[in-house]
Amino acid sequence: MTNSATHTILVVDDEPSICWGFERLLSEQGHVVLTASSAEEGLEKAEEQRIDLLVLDVRLPGEDGISALPRFRNAIGDAPVVIMTAFGDLETAVAAIHGGANDYLTKPFKLEDASRVCEAMLLQSRQSGRPDFDTADLEPADAAMLVGRSPAMQQVFRRIALVADSELSVLITGETGTGKELVAAAIHRHSRRRDESYVPIAPVSLSESVIESELFGHVKGAFTGAADARKGLFELADGGSVFLDEIGDLPMATQVKLLRVIEQGEFTAVGDLRCRKCDVRVIAATNRNLKVGVEDKTFREDLLYRLSAVAIELPPLRKRKEDIPLLCEYFLRRLGYPCAATAISPPLMEQLQGRKWFGNVRELRNAVEHASVMARGRIFELNDFPVPPQRSRNGGGEQVASLDALVETWAREQLTVAADGSPDDLYDRMVSATEPALLRVVLEHTGGNRAAAAQLLGMHRGTLRDRIRRYESDESRDDETRG
Repeated sequence: MTNSATHTILVVDDEPSICWGFERLLSEQGHVVLTASSAEEGLEKAEEQRIDLLVLDVRLPGEDGISALPRFRNAIGDAPVVIMTAFGDLETAVAAIHGGANDYLTKPFKLEDASRVCEAMLLQSRQSGRPDFDTADLEPADAAMLVGRSPAMQQVFRRIALVADSELSVLITGETGTGKELVAAAIHRHSRRRDESYVPIAPVSLSESVIESELFGHVKGAFTGAADARKGLFELADGGSVFLDEIGDLPMATQVKLLRVIEQGEFTAVGDLRCRKCDVRVIAATNRNLKVGVEDKTFREDLLYRLSAVAIELPPLRKRKEDIPLLCEYFLRRLGYPCAATAISPPLMEQLQGRKWFGNVRELRNAVEHASVMARGRIFELNDFPVPPQRSRNGGGEQVASLDALVETWAREQLTVAADGSPDDLYDRMVSATEPALLRVVLEHTGGNRAAAAQLLGMHRGTLRDRIRRYESDESRDDETRG
């Protein structure tokens, strides 16, 4: 652990060996280490001088660490607190975090683990007093996903600026989670209609029987239950903008009415014969290929042409990885996380940039929020982030596991946990980790017929026999070791 300044660290534990270990570990790094064997003694020392880090045991003679934690917090202010316990259950962890602890060590722990935690806490202590952003300079909250310096996002910003002041319909395309609804809101916010209504709706969330009524309204008695006349969203948005999300799922009958609104500025309410005028700008979005919908006869070609007077395609996050550091910092600033600019180290950021992010910016934001809860103000680590869902699409559109993505994740994890970062048997380890499962499934499929299994695997029967013997031998050794 590197040290750029001397800190005063208070260790409260009734085990002399624990106090001695911390004292030796941290003193060698230039820090002043105070020890106490009870909460009462520790509180006296905490009230006598400034404490930069508190390492506090849960089980103490007299008052326990959890109940004393609020008084310690009053005495040391915002200094970070690390709780130690040999009883690492859920209730203790929750009580510690709710009481104001920043991190948690379960006994027995390794000195390197303790050193890592203390380093992170002291770094937080050094930087927490220095604000690293001004919330007044941030964009509106609903523009959060429209952050980026990549060429792809600069092109998106340019198209938004160009189209906003026109009256043309806009079609926004892109994968789920790329921020299509935010682009739509930005277009309206920067348009001449900014002071008029902005009505967003996802017709796919409505049943087909009520979509037309919701969009265009209905007259009294138009259908069972229509006791009164009701205005639709287009009439309510007159003078403003309507955002239709997932436009590719709109029923064909409703598509005809929507085309009439765009071309002629008029519509007919359900159950009515007279046309009504409306001045509405239509902004639509989809994550589907509407040209395929035209070929499949599920989407009108003339409506596609009118909707896509201007098209804005949002790039997936994996194609603008250079924006990930900026996005992470942005989300952390929004959360008020200390040291937002330095909370994620360069090596960790490189790993985040290597992920596929199938859920795009929405998934990244959720991951950062998850990590901020796990880290509790300290510098982030890889295991603070949720395990990425590795997915691809099969022919039917179903989300299925991607073998290459799984291997990529496995390889990154192996390189991360390796002591020197460069294991020399990575290939053999991968084969040993995957081949037994493959052989097992194929043998089950052939009912144990090794000749048939060898044919399916494309290997000689003798080679298959040798591989089976090898893995059976490995399992036997593992059983003996566990025994």
